[in-house]
Amino acid sequence: MNINQNSKKMKNSVQGNQFGKTVNVFINGKLRKKVCDTLETAEEFFRLILSAKDDPTDEDIRMLFAFLNEKTRTAMMCGLETDPDTGEVYLAGFNTPVPMTLVEVIKDYHEKGYPMEAILNFWKLLMLNPDTEVRNSLFDFIKTHDFVLTGNGYMVVYKAVYWAGETFNPIAEYVSNMYLHVKKDWSCSPKKYMVYRDLASGDLNITKTKTANKWDCAKKNVELLGNLNKMYSNLDEYNEISGGHYTDMHTRTMVIHLGQLVSQERNLCDADPRNSCSNGLHVGATNYVERFAGSAGKILVCYVNPAHVVAVPNHDHSKMRVSEYFPFAVANFENGKIDIIEQSYFESDYADIEAEQLEDMVEKIQAEETPIERSINADEEVRPLSELQKVIENRLVDLNG
Repeated sequence: MNINQNSKKMKNSVQGNQFGKTVNVFINGKLRKKVCDTLETAEEFFRLILSAKDDPTDEDIRMLFAFLNEKTRTAMMCGLETDPDTGEVYLAGFNTPVPMTLVEVIKDYHEKGYPMEAILNFWKLLMLNPDTEVRNSLFDFIKTHDFVLTGNGYMVVYKAVYWAGETFNPIAEYVSNMYLHVKKDWSCSPKKYMVYRDLASGDLNITKTKTANKWDCAKKNVELLGNLNKMYSNLDEYNEISGGHYTDMHTRTMVIHLGQLVSQERNLCDADPRNSCSNGLHVGATNYVERFAGSAGKILVCYVNPAHVVAVPNHDHSKMRVSEYFPFAVANFENGKIDIIEQSYFESDYADIEAEQLEDMVEKIQAEETPIERSINADEEVRPLSELQKVIENRLVDLNG
């Protein structure tokens, strides 16, 4: 027996035939069948088989598998990786399968030449989520409802709240919105703007500091309230003046401030999607909070990191449970409808918080601890810690790059 000859890799073999829209192909002795949508597609596939028949290379075999499996074909088009046997698609270098709905969107963006930064960053964060159910269902959820993804991959969500206090101070709300608007949309420094009140109407406005310095406030009938940047840094002082804060509508016990993280231990949250109202922090799409807010409520605009989504209830896909959210602005809410602000929001504060969380997670992995707690009713995390560490470190590079 010639051991060297027997240890050589077997040569690929390809045979096939076409019957109308149906194409049968034998790849290395195994029959595979493809019923194409059109006769033209079937003919294209059969020509590919004939081309590979005489001397099928490994690349030819990959192309045939791509034609047989839409996931594989999409992955190859978009620079993703695929398993030809299972058809599962992966972000290059990782081993967590990408849901097909997300693969289809990546394909669509690729074909249209759209930037894919937000989509890919969203998936990198969702890969950190230990719940397989959430990883597979969350993108369907955000596709169906009024959700926006930021460049960092965060979800923009809404939270219905009450104001808890004797009086409501609108200054903090206005300062928060204008700070975000100036910094992101106008690409200007908030330090360059002053906040003022029109004494006749009571309306709040902003103007450039150099303009305000030239005003005769008494003649103009305005009151200068302060520098926009400094006022944003001291939002809680305005809330303390009125003795109040935002609170949740269910328990009325939570203390919620703009620009401050709201969180709950993940192991106290319910991951069972069959339970609509259960333990966890509730946020949702516009149609959920519009129903829930009522005439007395206010609606906060928040960021949610996909890694911290706990459950998307089965029978009400307009809301979800999370273990943390970051409230950063107040939405206009009039006549029972949210006036969705068409602007990009400032997200660097939340990115700083995320970076600290990721560094803590790396330390836990190095100590051979689970980096994210298991929720109530959640399946056990089956992926190796090495996969999660790879995702975390990749994300940290993106944030610090």
